[in-house]
Amino acid sequence: MSERETIHLAADISFIHTDYLWRMPGSWVGYSYYSSSEFYEDIARIAERGRFDLLFFGDNASTSEDYGSNFDAVVRLGAKWPRHDMTPMIPLLARVTSGVGFGLTMSTTYHHPFHVARIFNSLDHVTKGRIAWNVVTSAYKSEAANWGFDEMMEHDDRYVRAQEHLKVAFALWNSVEPDAVVLDREKGVFVDPAKVHRLDFRGDFFNVRGPLPALPSPQHRPIIIQAGSSGPGMDLAAKYADMQFSTRRTVPTMKQHRAAIDAKLAEHGRKPRDLGILWSIRVQVAESESEARAKEQHFLDAIPPEAGLIEMSQQFGVDFSSATPEMRLSEFADRVKSQKGNLGTFEEILKTTDPKLTVREFGRDFMSRRIQVVEGTPKAIADKLEMLHSETGANGGFILGRGFHAMDNIRDFVNLVVPELQRRGLTKKAYGGRTLRDNLND
Repeated sequence: MSERETIHLAADISFIHTDYLWRMPGSWVGYSYYSSSEFYEDIARIAERGRFDLLFFGDNASTSEDYGSNFDAVVRLGAKWPRHDMTPMIPLLARVTSGVGFGLTMSTTYHHPFHVARIFNSLDHVTKGRIAWNVVTSAYKSEAANWGFDEMMEHDDRYVRAQEHLKVAFALWNSVEPDAVVLDREKGVFVDPAKVHRLDFRGDFFNVRGPLPALPSPQHRPIIIQAGSSGPGMDLAAKYADMQFSTRRTVPTMKQHRAAIDAKLAEHGRKPRDLGILWSIRVQVAESESEARAKEQHFLDAIPPEAGLIEMSQQFGVDFSSATPEMRLSEFADRVKSQKGNLGTFEEILKTTDPKLTVREFGRDFMSRRIQVVEGTPKAIADKLEMLHSETGANGGFILGRGFHAMDNIRDFVNLVVPELQRRGLTKKAYGGRTLRDNLND
């Protein structure tokens, strides 16, 4: 949903309190580690100064035991652990900002659509129309166990359930018409009952009576984000999503992805501009090339040698510690494909990585190169972002991945890169509307 060719900016702050950033000099200095909101409030203020559209909180409710068949390494190193529920942060961040939006993750596999619809309606009211739902189907065995399942649901079945889940959620948001509120004190009419509707929905996964016992929210429904890159994931996004996140790592694969989602959109009677893509990118910026390279090296030196293997084990549900020193990535592929996890992401890795690399060699690069990396001066960064945006149809923008240390990375981007993007007319200088939906169309 990007009606103009503006570069929209977002930042992934999902696990900014973990992922080894806590080891970096400067991280969390002056803040109480996680236990209060001041750190995130300051990030929100910085993002708003840079006219970011979205701060994003990814999530899954698990403690991975995929690496080495236990959680020792995950907990010891802070590898996407702990995983706090960030829902309570949203109202606090909304109070200190007026333009930036917030993306919150909830699962169609483990959360009921009535609960999801009600939560996001409430958050849309509280944020005055600045909430987005990151729709996930949950691809982690340990998360399934936490929700009481002995086995994780099959990949395609999760997406069938997601289709029904979103159908119900949309129906609930539509169950109270936008003009249903009357508030006629003289006649004593609060809401026109003719404009409130039961669902009486009975499906394969959910039975929901309705209506949603809530007044229509500023956006009517949240912005829908869906990052699935497999066939069923792309179909779900094409039918329901306003935005996608994508981790494509080369210009050719970015173009292929854009063409594929455009074809899917057409199947559902939608236009390319109905769905924008935020490409994942990690930026390391400084006043000089040498300083940017030094910052990047500092970040890489802080990452433990086994970090990539731990991350891949979590993401793909396979114990990468079992790979022998000489085993090549292509030889390990069948183990990953036999699981029920993030197949689309792994297929992208296979397409854009030398298959002759050993698993351990690739593991060393995974933390730093799983998404596109751009380092250099503000001009060099802006040149690269402008090229990528133009080459992929100028339909969306970029979501910043985590790099260097918490706080300074986004502050450096706002102080150094955003002014250059604004000077070129590539990003907004002011928010054009009051809601997230307005701003994503601006």
